Amino acid sequence: MSKQSFRYVAKQNGNKHYMSDKPCKRGHLSLRITSTGTCTECKKMLERGRYYLDLTKTKEKVQKKYQANAEKLRAKRRAAYARNPEPEKTISKIRSAEWRRLNPNHEGTKIAKQLYSQSPQGKVRAYINCAKRRASQLQRTPKWLNEIDFERIENEYRLAALLTKVTRSPWHVDHVIPLQGKFVSGLHVPSNLRILQASENIAKANKFLPKG
Repeated sequence: MSKQSFRYVAKQNGNKHYMSDKPCKRGHLSLRITSTGTCTECKKMLERGRYYLDLTKTKEKVQKKYQANAEKLRAKRRAAYARNPEPEKTISKIRSAEWRRLNPNHEGTKIAKQLYSQSPQGKVRAYINCAKRRASQLQRTPKWLNEIDFERIENEYRLAALLTKVTRSPWHVDHVIPLQGKFVSGLHVPSNLRILQASENIAKANKFLPKG
């Protein structure tokens, strides 16, 4: 069936979108808008380009549009929640988690983290994470290390504790090549250790970033 036939059938059935068996000119095999025949992926790319071209202008436009239809949008959300509250709750949780990830230093985020860390669930999660770290260190500690190597490792942790006390901000001992990396795993040896601020170490996560 040709592209025109798919679109014709969608128009006859009153569908807003239809699926073609051929990719668009940019190679997307995705839904197309029935009224215009435009590929939805191409439309998203165009909208993203316009958005990032002038963020200030775009934000002002969005704010004006929201203010003009604020009550209508609120009523629509309330109606959607009344029809099916569980998915709406899930979407709200996802949006909240994304906002907290993008705003880690916000006062509300800090308070929420403190409350969670003091809760039973938070304490259990912290214990599990510590146990996993200890297990990975034991698994990645080679048997050929001598007493001097273990002393050097201990000194790294002592220095991190001292920096935390002096600067009043947390410092961590980081493994340059992560112990549980996605493509390669390092060893728990002195040459693979370095001291980083806690924020940098958390942002680095399980990625390999060479010493700079």
